[in-house]
Amino acid sequence: MTPSIQIIFASQSGRNRAIAGHVQAQLASRAQTVITEISQANAFDLAANDAIIVISYTFHDGDLPDEAQDFFEDLKEVDLARTKFAVLGSSSKKHIHFGRAVDYLTIQLNSSNGEQVADSVKIDQDPDDSDWARVDALTAQVLASLQV
Repeated sequence: MTPSIQIIFASQSGRNRAIAGHVQAQLASRAQTVITEISQANAFDLAANDAIIVISYTFHDGDLPDEAQDFFEDLKEVDLARTKFAVLGSSSKKHIHFGRAVDYLTIQLNSSNGEQVADSVKIDQDPDDSDWARVDALTAQVLASLQV
């Protein structure tokens, strides 16, 4: 059976939208995927997926994006029933708290009984070749966790 993976992203500059598209392309031949902008994602439906990948930027000096706030708050009430997940996102090392939104989402998904299957990935600004390699490794780990 083909696994279902939901890719949820928050993007202000377009970087994370591009990362979401790249992740979807990496998964396309081995999983059924859907990409959802984070403000449209329903946290209460996440457990219906075999895995989720959340991609978010960090706003200002360590905040979740405004459009991610409702999703994040809803995660506090969700039981992900061991749904596999991974988190990544772009940020700026110029900020005091580089990539903190990735940390917040990772902690909350773990607290919601999700199963983290890859180390979180933080990207400084636009992805370079080494960043794309880390994104591809995260994607491969998600697939491997589903035994695809």
